Amino acid sequence: MSSRWGARVLAVLAGVLAGLSQPPFSWPVVLILALPLLYGLWHHSLTGARAFWIGWFAGLGYFGFTLHWIVEPFLVQPEIFGWMIPFALTGMAGGMALFWGAGFWIGKRFDAGWAAPFSLTFGWVGMEWLRGNILSGFPWSLLGYAWVETPAMQLASYVGIYGVTLWTVLIGTMLGFLFLLPGLVRKVAVSVAVLALFAGPFLYAMDRLPALEGAEATTTGPQIGLVQPNVAQKDKWQPHLREQHLADLLSKTRELSDQGADVVIWPEAATPYQFDRAPILRTMVSEALKPSGILLAGGIRFEGNDAFNSLIAVDSGGVILDTYDKQHLVPFGEKIPFEPLLSRLGLRAMISLPGGFTTGGARERNMRLAALPPLVPMICYEAIFPAEIMRRAAQADWLVHVTNDAWFGNWVGPYQHLAMARVRAIERGLPVARAANTGISGMIDGYGRMISAIPLNEPGILLDTLPPRAAPTLYARYEDIPFGLGLLLCFGAGLIGRFFRPALPKN
Repeated sequence: MSSRWGARVLAVLAGVLAGLSQPPFSWPVVLILALPLLYGLWHHSLTGARAFWIGWFAGLGYFGFTLHWIVEPFLVQPEIFGWMIPFALTGMAGGMALFWGAGFWIGKRFDAGWAAPFSLTFGWVGMEWLRGNILSGFPWSLLGYAWVETPAMQLASYVGIYGVTLWTVLIGTMLGFLFLLPGLVRKVAVSVAVLALFAGPFLYAMDRLPALEGAEATTTGPQIGLVQPNVAQKDKWQPHLREQHLADLLSKTRELSDQGADVVIWPEAATPYQFDRAPILRTMVSEALKPSGILLAGGIRFEGNDAFNSLIAVDSGGVILDTYDKQHLVPFGEKIPFEPLLSRLGLRAMISLPGGFTTGGARERNMRLAALPPLVPMICYEAIFPAEIMRRAAQADWLVHVTNDAWFGNWVGPYQHLAMARVRAIERGLPVARAANTGISGMIDGYGRMISAIPLNEPGILLDTLPPRAAPTLYARYEDIPFGLGLLLCFGAGLIGRFFRPALPKN
């Protein structure tokens, strides 16, 4: 095997190793090995093209490992979609890896001595931001999510998940730079800088995080009831099971209401019955709620030929108080991009609706329901987009996330999705009430901590008090501007390095 292909194999292995930093493993310690190794491989790439392939192969390993849950939706109806599995996984991993490859190429264009870590960080993380925003965006498996189980994730309250990703990559590239750096004095100086950079978020978290017990003791918010029906996706829309599923939802709602729930939350698309066209359903809901109680139900509604994936608020009198229609649909899952062309090729959305869902009209997400604090709904996929949530959450006191993670399988996908909801809480400083069909449902406080939860793949109910808001966050005010400034600083350092380049040997 040539040294070139040996480097690419190492890049794939480093990518897979970095994948272990993501939920459900959440081992950020592996990044101490994976990121410096990738920096070294990039550093020894003599051309931009070779640097691109190091990044691409690293991304192939990383995304192939972290996104392997992408095959799960195709297994719900394998007789229809099974043939797409190898194309879906390799296409997704290879497509996402293009962004890493481009980032490594950009970094090589500015590769300049002492500024090399900043150059690679600028290219790599800049392309990660583009991955999360170009076309419909797909900011899944950002390296910053590695810290979700650690206090360091509180950094997201300042710079958001992209800022945490920049911090992560910069530390990793500086460690790689340190290993290749000659001279004891230089090594000590860079080591001190890396330690200070690493310790900063942990010291900040010590000041920001209150004691969990103390936060619970002072909570006086409304009582939130969460329903987790745990219906397998293959059974969810079976006509002969619909009444059974609805009866279970109503039974759990009644149980929570008897325990004092002020609001009961059902997961995404909990029932195929249409609330606006089924007065009998609304009557059954009103009988299950306590007086002044409210149901927030994920459901499907129709306007003419348009179908919407919605969150519907119904009061104890059976009146629909408000409706939010999902505004960011899942490409190929809920809506086929370029549908006229791709439909002729035999592709259609995973959901069984001709033409898929219709995108909800632009509106403020804030829902103000009776005596409840104002809330912002997130339907499934929408929770992975921090900027979209922020633009619509200025007046909210809490977030409601309804989802059907049965589509994501029984292991990796649901845990990764939960981690993103937790980071949305940290970024905004808002608690999140999360109802998921198969889990994980739970209450998340404004610091991203799980207050209570129903385990994955278990039916159940949960009643908890809505935690108070956390302290106002810098990210809530400025969104990605602090991250952008950090990215510009890396770019500026790379440019300066082009003009001031003390000699550093390649080996």
